Amino acid sequence: MRLNRPAYRMAVVLTAALGLTTVAACGSGSGGSGAASSTASSSAAASAALQGLTATGAVDLKTAPKVTLGKTPISSTNVEHKVLTPGTGKAATKADTVKLRAQIYNGTTGKLLDNGFTAGRPTESYRLARTDIVPGFTEGLVGATKGGRIAFTIPPAKGFGSAGNQQLGIKGTDTIVVVADIADVHTPMTKVDGAQSPSPAGLPTVEFKNGPTKAPTVTVPKTKAPTTTQQATLVEGTGPVVQKGQTISAQYHGVLWKDGSVFDSSWERGTPADFPIGVGGVIKGWDSTLVGKKVGSRVLLVIPPADGYGKAGSPPKISGTDTLVFVVDILDAY
Repeated sequence: MRLNRPAYRMAVVLTAALGLTTVAACGSGSGGSGAASSTASSSAAASAALQGLTATGAVDLKTAPKVTLGKTPISSTNVEHKVLTPGTGKAATKADTVKLRAQIYNGTTGKLLDNGFTAGRPTESYRLARTDIVPGFTEGLVGATKGGRIAFTIPPAKGFGSAGNQQLGIKGTDTIVVVADIADVHTPMTKVDGAQSPSPAGLPTVEFKNGPTKAPTVTVPKTKAPTTTQQATLVEGTGPVVQKGQTISAQYHGVLWKDGSVFDSSWERGTPADFPIGVGGVIKGWDSTLVGKKVGSRVLLVIPPADGYGKAGSPPKISGTDTLVFVVDILDAY
């Protein structure tokens, strides 16, 4: 499954404004360097690039801090950290999701590129295992704690590379500087557990023969596909209700009604995927069904072309007449 790029908007405005995402498809990875090594290397180098940076003001997630970068240009070859205000609780690892407001600067010119404290902007959340975001950004948030304020650098090699980003005024030699106030750190689910209800009559059956961390077996009935979107909650979650405009982290498995063949599966890729939900960023059949579900739920969806990819389909696997079947495990909403 692919994101609807023309309508795609991250629930987090920061990445949209900066182009910090490199999303090309639905799947997003959960790889990346370990927390221990990145935190250690960043701490060791912080006094070099960020020694002159200061930020004053309360960490209340409402008022923008007054940031002084110090001497520019700021340049680094590694992601470097500086703790400006200590927080409390667990330090974020690559397994966590971090909620924040941030200010982003060009370290060469000192120019403010994006301000997450702009009126009307929501707080922004990032699952740090995602690989569809500039790697220096998620690496920089490793070690963050709730209620804290941190600064970190994103060197070109972990940002936009030698090409830079002309639209944003970032050259291939520019280091990006981030100042972030941390609202929350939490660990998302890794699998859905619980007794599974049988599929309603006339809909595909779903079996997890190898457990909830492996792709399910979906058996499609040899009958005509429904003409309207069908949904069934096979496992009722106990987590928060998914809200319109959030990003969900999910495992999903998609097959064609006509022959049961798999066209896409995050389970088969071995990593959850992240999607904006309820805002036109994915197919209508997802937006209209997953908003309102609880985190921890397993949902069966049958989606006709009108609520899927329409008459154009999504070549080469999905034609304009194909009805889609999805099993979706909702692991997080942020």
